[in-house]
Amino acid sequence: MNNEFQNMETRNENANQVLASENNQKGNNGEYKLPKVTFDDKFVEEIEMERALEKEAHLERFKNANALYGNRQRGFDDIQKEFEKLKQKSVEEIPPIDENLDEAFEVISASSLLNDEIEQIPMLVHPLFHSVGLALLVGSSDIGKSTFLKQFCVSVVTGIKFLGMEVNAKHKIAIYVSSEDDQMSTSFVLKKQNKEYNLSAKEVDGLKFIFETDLLLERLECELEKQRADVIVIDALTDLINTDLYKANDVRFFLNQYSQLAKKYQCLIIFLHHTRKNSENVAPSKNNSLGSQAIEAKSRLVLEIKANLNNPTIRHLCPVKGNYLPHELKRSSIDMMFTDNLTFQSLGTNTPFDKINTNEVNFTKLETEYNEIISLKEQGLNYREIAMKFGVSHTTIQRKIKSYEKLKNTQHIIMDKN
Repeated sequence: MNNEFQNMETRNENANQVLASENNQKGNNGEYKLPKVTFDDKFVEEIEMERALEKEAHLERFKNANALYGNRQRGFDDIQKEFEKLKQKSVEEIPPIDENLDEAFEVISASSLLNDEIEQIPMLVHPLFHSVGLALLVGSSDIGKSTFLKQFCVSVVTGIKFLGMEVNAKHKIAIYVSSEDDQMSTSFVLKKQNKEYNLSAKEVDGLKFIFETDLLLERLECELEKQRADVIVIDALTDLINTDLYKANDVRFFLNQYSQLAKKYQCLIIFLHHTRKNSENVAPSKNNSLGSQAIEAKSRLVLEIKANLNNPTIRHLCPVKGNYLPHELKRSSIDMMFTDNLTFQSLGTNTPFDKINTNEVNFTKLETEYNEIISLKEQGLNYREIAMKFGVSHTTIQRKIKSYEKLKNTQHIIMDKN
């Protein structure tokens, strides 16, 4: 108990001391007064020194950061400035909006199409070659494709009938682009062909030749701006198209540029092209052309020249595709004779596609069989009896007779032409 009393006394004494201290710190108004603290000069100097050292350390850290990232930052800033310049340049290069843009992309109503004056597709050479758009001539090597198209151009500029068909040229101007033949070989062909026509130099002045194909599209447009043409021949497609022939999108893009050119200047553009390997002995077809199907799909007219296996002077001009041709013209060829003067002349005959170079026999052999058939017939045998002797059907005997008579008729036509 005595110890507890002593502890209580000690606590009371401490509390009185605290209260006395607080009373001394109060002012007259009863508020506490903080004791005045003073610092000596040495203490202040130490504080300022610490602050200076901290500032110096901060600057050192900043300097080190610039050393690490400064070059990268400056490179980024340079790229950003260059980008802003390019962006501004691109904006400046954008052509001003054409006030006639609506007219350039005018939407045509069906009523206006029904009320216009167009009654039929305009034809450059009736009824085969249309006047505006793309056409394709295909054939195997050394069959006469280039000479055929040179002759076509001569007919366009002179008005001479082409294979007996009328030419309806408006401008009598033709442009022939040759990437394969040079000036010397072209001169030789023209002089050779002119032995058939005896034309003066002035009469063929409308036929122009281009032998350098750099920037061809731009050069053609420049020529057409100066003087409109009826036809442009591109010889050959494979030398101009800078892509894989089997890439359909690239091929269509290339051909579309020339399609737009043909529409803009209202002319016909004919591409000379090659056929696939081993296509010489198959029936004529638009699928015989080398490369993507897009090549023939973009063309409104596709012609294939086929050789005659029995007569090296005969060619078959086969319209294997013709958007504007009557159906009967797309089932048989126009038979032509290839003359010594490198011109083509119509024989006035037609051969069904399925009869061209398919199971044809030698003319001499066919003539022997024909004479034997006729001899048996004169002896009183009918076709069935003759067929039994040959070991074939009677329809085969009749086909042999017709084949021989047709070939013989062709031979007489050639002899008359010569």
